Formats: sequence, structure tokens, C-alpha cells
Amino acid sequence: MRKLTLPLALLVVGAIQGCATGPQFFGHTDKTSCHEPGSDEWWAEKALLPPGERAHCKKGKVWPAVPRSSEPKQQFSHIYHSEHYWPLPYVCQDRAAVRDMIDLQTSLGWQEETTLYDRHFDQITDQLTRAGEMHLERIVYVLPPEHRAVYVQSTHDDGLDAMRMEVVHAAVASLSRGNIDVPVSLRECQELSRAASEVQAINSMYNGSIPSPRISSAGGGGTAAAGTTP
Repeated sequence: MRKLTLPLALLVVGAIQGCATGPQFFGHTDKTSCHEPGSDEWWAEKALLPPGERAHCKKGKVWPAVPRSSEPKQQFSHIYHSEHYWPLPYVCQDRAAVRDMIDLQTSLGWQEETTLYDRHFDQITDQLTRAGEMHLERIVYVLPPEHRAVYVQSTHDDGLDAMRMEVVHAAVASLSRGNIDVPVSLRECQELSRAASEVQAINSMYNGSIPSPRISSAGGGGTAAAGTTP
């Protein structure tokens, strides 16, 4: 029992050193900090140290063979705190980063959904086309209030942009009748989609270019196939 007395005493002293007093219990100085060991500033600085294993060099090799912090080790009380509450609070930072990315993508998606592009304006009169009017009606009447905003694609022509903004402001005022506040903003963006008329024209040309013989409807084809034997 006497042989265990000294190690046990050292263990108790080490626990006291890590939990309460810090290195100054033995008169040591902390070369990694400019604060007095054991002071509130020193503990606040040590609380910022990351948890986990530290990288160390042995026989010319860095161990372990994965990225690890090279900062001083945590205090015993901080190690206990990290292991007791793991993965908090570190997982909260990861979750917040993912949420921020999703929120950004959602916001950009709503901008795309509420933008009047060049195709929504008549190329001669610069008035809204019927497609532009329907798109604007959907923004004003259908979209949720928190996403109810109108963006106008910039033409990089100040005069033309001012004219289109005036047209959109007048159309929004007419639709809302002063009861709905819908902001209108100019937006620097690129049109990535096609106009509905262009899509219809491409589809019509595709259907007209199918060579003969053409496959009949599913009902007719099915009946013929059922009554025919190879």
C-alpha cells in the first residue's frame, strides 16, 4: 500500500493542477501564453484550444498520418468538458454552415423565380409582353409575401433600364392597387432559360422533321400488335 501512496498523491496533485490552480501550483510558467497561468485571461485563452490528439514528430515522421492540430494540449478540465459534451458545440458550427449555404441557394432561387428577363419585354416597344404580364401577376398574387419582390434584368443601358423599371412600377401599381407593397429592383444577371414561344417553335420543328413511317398512337399500335403473329 505504501508503494501506491506517491503515485496516488501525484495523481491527485495533477488533477488539482488541471482543474483548479493551473501550472503556477508548482511555480511553472507557460511559454505558450502571455498571460499569468491560472488567471481568468489564461483560462479563457486555454478554453479556445481545439480538442483531440496533437500532431507530433517521431523519428522524422509526423504522427498520426492525418491532419491534427499542433497547438498545446487542452487542460484536463477542458478535455473532460470536450469529451462529456461531444459533438457539441462543434457540430453546431457545421450545421450552421450547411444552413447558411442552403439559405443562400434558396434566396438565389427565389431571385431567379421573380426576375423579369429580356424575353418578358417587347423588343420594339419595351412594354411587357403577355408572358411578362402573367409572370408579374404570379409574383404579385401567388408567391408568399416574404418572397414577393420583382427583379428586372439589366440591359447595361441606363436609358433602357430606366424605361423598363418605369413600365414595371406602373404594372405593379396597377395590379396591387396600392394594397400590396412589392419592391422592384434592377438586377445584374444572365438569362439562362428560353422563351416559351421559342421552346414551342423548336418542338414544332422537331415533330415536323420526324421521317416516315411514324409510330402510331399507343392504342392503335397495341391493337395491331395483338392481332398480328410473326
